[in-house]
Parts: sequence; C-alpha cells; structure tokens
Amino acid sequence: MKKTLLFLSLISSVYFYSQDFAGINKILDKIESKSKKMKDASEYDLKGKKFVLVEDFEDHAERHVLEFNTDGTLTLIELIDDKSSGKSFSNIFTGDYIRKKNAVSVRANFLEGKQIAIPLVYSLYIMNASDIWYLKDINSNKRWIENNNLIKKKK
Repeated sequence: MKKTLLFLSLISSVYFYSQDFAGINKILDKIESKSKKMKDASEYDLKGKKFVLVEDFEDHAERHVLEFNTDGTLTLIELIDDKSSGKSFSNIFTGDYIRKKNAVSVRANFLEGKQIAIPLVYSLYIMNASDIWYLKDINSNKRWIENNNLIKKKK
C-alpha cells in the first residue's frame, strides 16, 4: 500500500512539474527571441575604453569611472561628492576582468594598491543603442556609458 501511494505521488509530481517546465520554456523562448535582436559585440574592443556611471542621492552624488587597460587590467575610480559639506572623496580600485562575447565580469580587488577582503564585482553586458556603446549591469540594470559618447554629446 505504501509503495503504491509513493508511486502515485511520484507520478503526480512529475505531471505537475512538467506543466511548470512548459511555462518556463515559453519564457525562455521569449528571452531568446529578444536576445536575437541584440547586436553582437564580439568585435567591439574594450581595451583602452572608459565607461562612466553617475548616481545622484539626497545627501551625496557618486561618479564611477571604469577604465579597461590595454594589458587586461582595469581601474575603477569612485568619486563621492558630499552635498552638505561640499567635500569630495575618491577611491581608486584596480583589478581584472573576463569577457565572453557580450558578457563582461569585472573584479576590483585592490584599493589603492592594497588588497581588500571583499572585492567589488560587477556582471556587465555590452549593449549598443543608436551607435552609443554602454555596459548594462545585469544585477541592478544601471548603465555605464562610454566616455567618448559623453564627450560627443557636449560638443
């Protein structure tokens, strides 16, 4: 009796999970159809490029500059402007990155030459819209815009 109940519960669970997987497959198909519209950035070279992220909060403003060096390392400069006191602070991080097609994984594990316990890690995706290259943070959807594009807009 126990074996038949166990067998029936196993069969019913497989049946209900298969319905879940069908829904997940539909969602994955939609994602794949959208990703086919994205431009392949495998020929875009990150070496020597700078990307900027600007965030404005109530009490302070942050500017992050991410520079990909030609030797495969990176430099992340964090500028913090305190609105109440008017003072500015900066942190300079260095580290490395790994790139696979459009995905870039960034790890900044040195703060001004000293190794830090918990490195800054970003998972970024290379995007292009109207000939403007930018990096989109996969986790927070923040956009790091290429510095050359910011200079062109100012002119």
